[in-house]
Amino acid sequence: MLLTLFVSLATVAAALPSAQKLDRPERPPLKPLEINTLSTFAPSGRPGSSLHSFFNVSFTDPEFNNTTVQCGTQWTYDETDTVWTRKNSDCLVNPKSKKVGEWSFQLLKPTASGEGASLLNNFMLHLRHDWTSGVHVATQKFGWDGKRNIGGMCSASGVCQFGLWEGVERPYLVPQFRLER
Repeated sequence: MLLTLFVSLATVAAALPSAQKLDRPERPPLKPLEINTLSTFAPSGRPGSSLHSFFNVSFTDPEFNNTTVQCGTQWTYDETDTVWTRKNSDCLVNPKSKKVGEWSFQLLKPTASGEGASLLNNFMLHLRHDWTSGVHVATQKFGWDGKRNIGGMCSASGVCQFGLWEGVERPYLVPQFRLER
Protein backbone atom coordinates (compact mmCIF):
# COMPACT_ATOMS: atom_id res chain seq x y z
CA MET A 1 0.00 0.00 0.00
CA LEU A 2 2.75 2.43 0.97
CA LEU A 3 4.76 1.43 -2.11
CA THR A 4 1.74 2.06 -4.37
CA LEU A 5 1.22 5.51 -2.83
CA PHE A 6 4.90 6.37 -3.29
CA VAL A 7 4.87 5.27 -6.96
CA SER A 8 1.69 7.28 -7.59
CA LEU A 9 3.16 10.43 -6.04
CA ALA A 10 6.41 10.01 -7.99
CA THR A 11 4.45 9.66 -11.24
CA VAL A 12 2.42 12.82 -10.53
CA ALA A 13 5.56 14.76 -9.54
CA ALA A 14 7.35 13.69 -12.74
CA ALA A 15 4.40 14.84 -14.84
CA LEU A 16 4.17 18.32 -13.24
CA PRO A 17 7.13 19.97 -15.04
CA SER A 18 5.74 18.76 -18.38
CA ALA A 19 2.32 20.19 -17.59
CA GLN A 20 3.82 23.55 -16.59
CA LYS A 21 5.69 23.78 -19.90
CA LEU A 22 2.45 23.18 -21.77
CA ASP A 23 0.67 25.95 -19.81
CA ARG A 24 3.26 28.57 -20.78
CA PRO A 25 3.52 28.95 -24.54
CA GLU A 26 6.76 30.22 -26.02
CA ARG A 27 6.52 33.97 -26.66
CA PRO A 28 7.96 35.45 -29.84
CA PRO A 29 11.12 37.57 -29.50
CA LEU A 30 10.64 41.30 -29.03
CA LYS A 31 11.12 43.69 -31.93
CA PRO A 32 14.29 45.80 -31.50
CA LEU A 33 14.24 49.38 -30.27
CA GLU A 34 14.86 51.90 -33.06
CA ILE A 35 17.32 54.60 -32.01
CA ASN A 36 16.61 57.72 -34.05
CA THR A 37 19.13 60.11 -32.50
CA LEU A 38 21.87 59.90 -29.89
CA SER A 39 24.09 62.83 -28.94
CA THR A 40 26.65 63.80 -26.33
CA PHE A 41 28.20 67.21 -25.67
CA ALA A 42 30.91 68.59 -23.39
CA PRO A 43 31.74 72.30 -23.03
CA SER A 44 35.22 73.76 -23.37
CA GLY A 45 35.55 74.59 -19.70
CA ARG A 46 36.66 78.12 -20.53
CA PRO A 47 35.38 81.00 -18.40
CA GLY A 48 31.93 82.10 -19.50
CA SER A 49 31.08 78.85 -21.28
CA SER A 50 28.39 76.42 -20.15
CA LEU A 51 29.32 74.18 -17.23
CA HIS A 52 27.08 71.30 -18.29
CA SER A 53 27.73 68.23 -20.39
CA PHE A 54 24.71 66.53 -21.97
CA PHE A 55 23.53 63.11 -23.10
CA ASN A 56 20.34 62.70 -25.16
CA VAL A 57 18.74 59.74 -26.93
CA SER A 58 15.50 59.40 -28.87
CA PHE A 59 14.07 56.04 -29.87
CA THR A 60 10.90 54.31 -31.00
CA ASP A 61 9.51 51.13 -29.44
CA PRO A 62 7.61 49.05 -32.03
CA GLU A 63 6.33 46.79 -29.22
CA PHE A 64 4.17 49.69 -27.93
CA ASN A 65 2.44 51.14 -31.00
CA ASN A 66 5.64 52.86 -32.12
CA THR A 67 5.80 54.95 -28.96
CA THR A 68 8.57 57.56 -29.18
CA VAL A 69 10.73 58.06 -26.09
CA GLN A 70 13.25 60.84 -25.42
CA CYS A 71 15.71 60.47 -22.55
CA GLY A 72 18.46 62.78 -21.38
CA THR A 73 20.67 63.90 -18.55
CA GLN A 74 23.22 66.60 -17.81
CA TRP A 75 26.17 66.88 -15.47
CA THR A 76 29.06 69.16 -14.55
CA TYR A 77 32.70 68.11 -14.63
CA ASP A 78 32.66 67.59 -10.84
CA GLU A 79 29.70 65.18 -11.16
CA THR A 80 31.24 62.94 -13.85
CA ASP A 81 31.89 59.98 -11.52
CA THR A 82 28.31 60.02 -10.22
CA VAL A 83 26.81 59.76 -13.72
CA TRP A 84 28.05 56.15 -14.00
CA THR A 85 25.99 55.14 -10.95
CA ARG A 86 22.85 57.19 -11.66
CA LYS A 87 19.60 55.57 -12.67
CA ASN A 88 17.85 58.21 -14.73
CA SER A 89 14.14 58.37 -15.33
CA ASP A 90 14.26 61.64 -17.24
CA CYS A 91 12.38 60.15 -20.18
CA LEU A 92 9.48 61.76 -22.02
CA VAL A 93 7.03 59.48 -23.78
CA ASN A 94 4.88 60.45 -26.76
CA PRO A 95 1.99 59.87 -26.62
CA LYS A 96 1.97 60.42 -22.87
CA SER A 97 0.00 57.58 -21.32
CA LYS A 98 0.19 55.51 -18.17
CA LYS A 99 -0.57 52.49 -20.34
CA VAL A 100 2.95 52.48 -21.78
CA GLY A 101 4.57 52.36 -18.33
CA GLU A 102 7.79 54.07 -17.29
CA TRP A 103 11.10 54.29 -19.13
CA SER A 104 14.47 54.76 -17.44
CA PHE A 105 18.08 54.60 -18.58
CA GLN A 106 21.59 54.29 -17.25
CA LEU A 107 25.02 55.01 -18.72
CA LEU A 108 27.43 52.22 -17.80
CA LYS A 109 31.18 51.76 -18.18
CA PRO A 110 31.86 49.48 -21.17
CA THR A 111 34.28 47.19 -19.32
CA ALA A 112 34.51 45.77 -15.82
CA SER A 113 37.70 47.77 -15.16
CA GLY A 114 36.17 50.95 -16.57
CA GLU A 115 39.35 51.53 -18.58
CA GLY A 116 38.83 53.87 -21.51
CA ALA A 117 35.28 54.74 -20.43
CA SER A 118 33.95 58.08 -21.62
CA LEU A 119 30.50 59.58 -21.20
CA LEU A 120 31.01 61.15 -24.62
CA ASN A 121 32.15 58.32 -26.87
CA ASN A 122 32.74 55.00 -25.06
CA PHE A 123 29.85 53.79 -22.89
CA MET A 124 27.04 51.25 -22.57
CA LEU A 125 23.47 52.53 -22.79
CA HIS A 126 21.01 50.50 -20.71
CA LEU A 127 17.31 51.18 -21.34
CA ARG A 128 14.55 49.75 -19.14
CA HIS A 129 10.79 49.75 -19.67
CA ASP A 130 8.60 48.88 -16.66
CA TRP A 131 4.94 48.39 -17.46
CA THR A 132 1.97 46.48 -16.06
CA SER A 133 2.72 43.18 -17.80
CA GLY A 134 6.49 43.03 -17.44
CA VAL A 135 9.90 44.55 -17.92
CA HIS A 136 11.78 44.98 -21.19
CA VAL A 137 15.48 45.87 -21.28
CA ALA A 138 17.95 46.78 -24.00
CA THR A 139 21.69 47.37 -23.62
CA GLN A 140 24.05 48.56 -26.34
CA LYS A 141 27.70 49.59 -26.35
CA PHE A 142 28.53 52.83 -28.13
CA GLY A 143 32.14 53.47 -29.05
CA TRP A 144 34.93 53.40 -31.61
CA ASP A 145 36.19 49.87 -31.09
CA GLY A 146 34.57 46.76 -32.50
CA LYS A 147 31.40 47.69 -34.35
CA ARG A 148 31.83 51.47 -34.65
CA ASN A 149 28.54 53.22 -34.05
CA ILE A 150 29.47 56.64 -32.68
CA GLY A 151 31.35 59.51 -34.25
CA GLY A 152 32.24 63.11 -33.58
CA MET A 153 35.12 65.30 -32.53
CA CYS A 154 36.54 67.76 -30.06
CA SER A 155 37.57 71.21 -31.28
CA ALA A 156 40.80 72.98 -30.37
CA SER A 157 38.86 75.00 -27.79
CA GLY A 158 37.84 71.80 -25.99
CA VAL A 159 34.18 71.63 -27.05
CA CYS A 160 33.27 67.99 -27.83
CA GLN A 161 30.23 66.64 -29.61
CA PHE A 162 29.44 63.04 -30.60
CA GLY A 163 26.45 61.22 -32.03
CA LEU A 164 25.44 58.20 -34.08
CA TRP A 165 28.19 57.61 -36.62
CA GLU A 166 27.25 58.57 -40.17
CA GLY A 167 28.10 55.03 -41.32
CA VAL A 168 25.37 53.30 -39.29
CA GLU A 169 21.96 52.51 -40.68
CA ARG A 170 19.09 54.60 -39.32
CA PRO A 171 17.17 53.84 -37.27
CA TYR A 172 19.91 52.08 -35.31
CA LEU A 173 18.39 48.81 -34.06
CA VAL A 174 19.04 47.61 -30.50
CA PRO A 175 17.68 44.20 -29.42
CA GLN A 176 15.41 44.20 -26.39
CA PHE A 177 14.58 41.33 -24.06
CA ARG A 178 11.93 40.39 -21.50
CA LEU A 179 12.79 40.05 -17.84
CA GLU A 180 10.62 37.65 -15.89
CA ARG A 181 8.89 39.11 -12.85
